[in-house]
Amino acid sequence: MGSERTLAKNTTVLLVANLMSYLLGFFTTLYTARYLGVEGFGILSLALSITGIFGVLTDFGLATLTIREVSRDKSLADKYIGNTAVMKLFLSLLTFGVIGLLVYIVGYPQTVANVIYIITLSVIMTAFTGIFNSIFQAYEKMEYLSLTIVLNAVIMIAGILLVIYRGLDIVVLSSVYFFSSLLVLIATFIIFSKRFFMPSIQLDFSFWKLTLQESFYFGVSSILVVIYFYIDSFMLSIMVNNSAVGIYNAAYKLIFVLMFLPNVFLISIFPLMSQHYESNRELLKVEYEKSVKYLFAIAMFFFVFVLLFADKIIYIIYGSGYDASIFALQALIFVVPVIFITYLFGNILGAINKQRILLIVTAINAIINVALNLVLIPHYSYVGASVATVITEVTGFSLMIIYISKYFSSISWVNNFLKTITVSVLVLTVTYFLRLNINWIIALVAGVVLFLVLMIVTRIISREDLEIFKRIIKKDSDQ
Repeated sequence: MGSERTLAKNTTVLLVANLMSYLLGFFTTLYTARYLGVEGFGILSLALSITGIFGVLTDFGLATLTIREVSRDKSLADKYIGNTAVMKLFLSLLTFGVIGLLVYIVGYPQTVANVIYIITLSVIMTAFTGIFNSIFQAYEKMEYLSLTIVLNAVIMIAGILLVIYRGLDIVVLSSVYFFSSLLVLIATFIIFSKRFFMPSIQLDFSFWKLTLQESFYFGVSSILVVIYFYIDSFMLSIMVNNSAVGIYNAAYKLIFVLMFLPNVFLISIFPLMSQHYESNRELLKVEYEKSVKYLFAIAMFFFVFVLLFADKIIYIIYGSGYDASIFALQALIFVVPVIFITYLFGNILGAINKQRILLIVTAINAIINVALNLVLIPHYSYVGASVATVITEVTGFSLMIIYISKYFSSISWVNNFLKTITVSVLVLTVTYFLRLNINWIIALVAGVVLFLVLMIVTRIISREDLEIFKRIIKKDSDQ
């Protein structure tokens, strides 16, 4: 299967799976937030933030390294699975110990501590599932990864609805995360053993040493990334209260929902980029330029309409009890155009064996984010955390573009950036006017149509891109 069709197939499969997952996740978040209230939702968000920060230790870059190396040499699959499984066992024990120590030092109430411990166990189960998912990605068999994504979403919403129906407490609700991840791990193992091979435990300590040395940059970069993604919630809980955490995360989780599109695309294209860096760098350049253009266009689409309709989004999802989250969402939406591209930059750096640069950038970002949160949160609470996030992402983007420009020309996509920004400003103005003077639903529909039309008229969606899409469709239909 050609790279165009492979990418299209994998992206489509993952897109459908993630759409289903995020739709179910939307209702899961909606019911959870309304059932628990601001305080309870804040506790759950705090637990997810802490385990998000330290849960990276369970993988330490092994998944990304596995994808890159196995995508280049499939014969390494069993070696990576057998050895990384044992390494992750030790890393998981380390993770649980570190989180337990943090809970003890901070002195969280018993209920909060129990929720944190249960979510930690869930993260550990997910880390082991990631071993098999890495091979799925390396072999470009995204249908199996998609199946586990949907399964997790179905189990989660079924479990949450059962908890709500029975009127159970937050500790039982957090257990849904653990049982969901455990069942998904079992299902993933069964799929892998039937479709690929039965993995075996391996203890090649020389391999461990080389692998951990190579994954070090990926691992530390991942730790630093999650620090500046999640540290704000932890700091809000210490400096303000759990209600502030709930208000902030109501908006922040919606931003994470939007991240599914670049995630889906980059999961599909990372193995191809890794291969093409060694075999066809001209093709890698084309993949990069097309990726930048379309990811930015999609990001600006979200930016325009979330900024304009943040109030409706918050009311529909969370209800009037989360009014304060509206401004937080409007502030956080400014990170979306930036973070869509920095996601791509991070994957490019990994694909071309420049993970050391990614580590440097994420280290700077983490330091800036923590410093800004220390200054802004005491005075501005969740608003300060939102501003800190935006500034951090802009800084990371600026640093990455300086280095990426050494390998890829920025002229072509800068022109597309300017055209996309112009289109977005025009659509934002027209839609805002329609909302003020007619009706918000009519304004939304008209704005979406106008955005798509202008994308074609200005040739941001070019004839060449349409031809590629037609070839993909034709080849798929010939199968």
